[in-house]
Amino acid sequence: MKIRTHHIFLFAALLSASACNNSSDGTNSTADNVAAKVDTVANDIKQGAENAVNEVKNAIEGNPDSNFVVKATAANMEELKILQAGWDNGTDKELKGHAKMMIADHKKLGTKVKDYSGKKGYALPADDNGKGDDAVASLNKKTKGKDWDKAWVDKMVDGHNDAISLFEKYQDKVKDADLKNMITNTLPTLHSHLDMMKKMQDKLGK
Repeated sequence: MKIRTHHIFLFAALLSASACNNSSDGTNSTADNVAAKVDTVANDIKQGAENAVNEVKNAIEGNPDSNFVVKATAANMEELKILQAGWDNGTDKELKGHAKMMIADHKKLGTKVKDYSGKKGYALPADDNGKGDDAVASLNKKTKGKDWDKAWVDKMVDGHNDAISLFEKYQDKVKDADLKNMITNTLPTLHSHLDMMKKMQDKLGK
């Protein structure tokens, strides 16, 4: 009788252990399934976000209006840094007067482009990628005086030639009427600046 009782208890213990193992396996399996589903959802969200970013990027890159305001903004910020250097470091009185006037014009242009881009939802660059600082650093390798003034005027001629080319290139490309008008209305000012700088070149000697 005692032997049978011992066998019964041993059998029950084995059944209990087996049940626990099965329960543990089931819990682990459920956890693995949940983790797999979470990973799948996370990957789907990540992929969806990447697709959305790419769609926006492609839309912007293919939009001549947004392309123009981005390029014009960067070029204008670079020009303003060089203009400010002319006001700060130029020695020719006429040059300094031209620099001050052109700073005001380019600031107005920057505000117009910024306001327009804000209404259209276009993201503008925060800086000119250091191009203006590099240009000023190059100028400052020269001793202040006539040589510095001449080098500054040369940069202004080159910069305004580039700006005019940019505006004229996009004059017929942009789609929005307001932006097209902005370009058309700005070009005479840029040409006026270029003419002034060419006269300064003649005055200072090329």
